[in-house]
Amino acid sequence: MSAFTKTLFLIVALSSSQWVSASELTICNRIVVTGNAEYPPILWRDQNHPGKLTGLAIELLELALMDTEISVDARDRGVWARALQEAKHGEIDMLAGAFLTNERQEYMDYIVPQFTDVPSVVWTKKGNEFNYQKWEDLLDRRGGTLVNNSFGQDFDAYAKKNLKILSSASAERSFAMLLADRFDYVLYELYQGLTILESAGLKSKVVALDNPISIEGLYFTFSKKSGCNSEALRRHLSERVTQLTKFNTFERLFDKHMQAWLLQQSNFGVVKRD
Repeated sequence: MSAFTKTLFLIVALSSSQWVSASELTICNRIVVTGNAEYPPILWRDQNHPGKLTGLAIELLELALMDTEISVDARDRGVWARALQEAKHGEIDMLAGAFLTNERQEYMDYIVPQFTDVPSVVWTKKGNEFNYQKWEDLLDRRGGTLVNNSFGQDFDAYAKKNLKILSSASAERSFAMLLADRFDYVLYELYQGLTILESAGLKSKVVALDNPISIEGLYFTFSKKSGCNSEALRRHLSERVTQLTKFNTFERLFDKHMQAWLLQQSNFGVVKRD
């Protein structure tokens, strides 16, 4: 445990506004968590531990649960669409990062507040940039994105009604189709797009347009069918996420996990250079 983590835990523990007994929180001693496995540095497949996920979101959740007897079991369940389905059916307990939509609220309880805000942007092939100021500028253009990716309730509704967007199983596939001129643009989160392009050696070939299509909060969520989901634990996590946000924990840990992801990709021969 780093000195920062120890100090942070002490501050958070002492500043808790409402103490809850361990017995109230520990209706289960392990939480099975999954999420978007292609979301570095927030979440990604752990090459050192096949079948597991790692990343910034997992460390944040472990910090939020540090003063309980609950452990985090972060599992790679495949594509994002499958992770959502498993949350819907209660096959996992939590998602470590989801945007807020009306549909998802039907089967998940959100831990408020969000643990970070994520800008989503329009990516284009370098040399094929176009003027983007508003959603209407995407009309009559061919777009791509990740299966079941959401960019917020308002944009999702607008896109479903007005835009031509095809979904791919992975972000890498979407960017490959962009470079092959199958798409005119790709919609994807800014930070995760930068890390994926860095790994694939494509950062000089794909660029992000200046104006984001949305800036959405990223939340921890509980499946409503999870046996670990209780009002006491949700309240505890809400307080802890609030405190972690107050201490800028996400920002402090971002570079650590970015470097860890790049190092792991390099060690396993994934990172390519332009």
